[in-house]
Amino acid sequence: MGEAANQSGTEYVEIDHPWASHQHMPIYEYTIPADATDESLDAFLRARDEWAKQAHYPVAWLVDLSNVTKSTARQRRVFAAHLKGFQEHAAQWNGGSALIAPSGWLRGLVTAVFWIWPPKFAYQMFAKRTDALEWAQMRLDAKIAECRARSQVQSPR
Repeated sequence: MGEAANQSGTEYVEIDHPWASHQHMPIYEYTIPADATDESLDAFLRARDEWAKQAHYPVAWLVDLSNVTKSTARQRRVFAAHLKGFQEHAAQWNGGSALIAPSGWLRGLVTAVFWIWPPKFAYQMFAKRTDALEWAQMRLDAKIAECRARSQVQSPR
């Protein structure tokens, strides 16, 4: 698994899966393909879980659902369970998840997954990638500021 360093010296950990893009780290992008199988989804979720064990810094997500043309009930359940297990990491480090869902059907799919497990992180759906990326950057900046402020608070003695 590769790592990249930013200007502040933080080592960003890549997600070891072909769906993931690391172009804008610590904004992590992934695209779920139209032909996602149960096995490929499971492999991606395992890769995200492994990533989370090492990634202890503010992030934002850009999730491109544009190519999703089908999703089984099992895949929705598995993804919802993954999000539930990912909750602690997301609460501490996720500034927000920008979801690219240009069609009503995709927005309905996201609603179904989030109905099973309502997220405890900020998210918003977008039709265009540029708008999603801009929002993700804004949310990341806010999360970084929040983490900095929290680290400056002295604990009582």
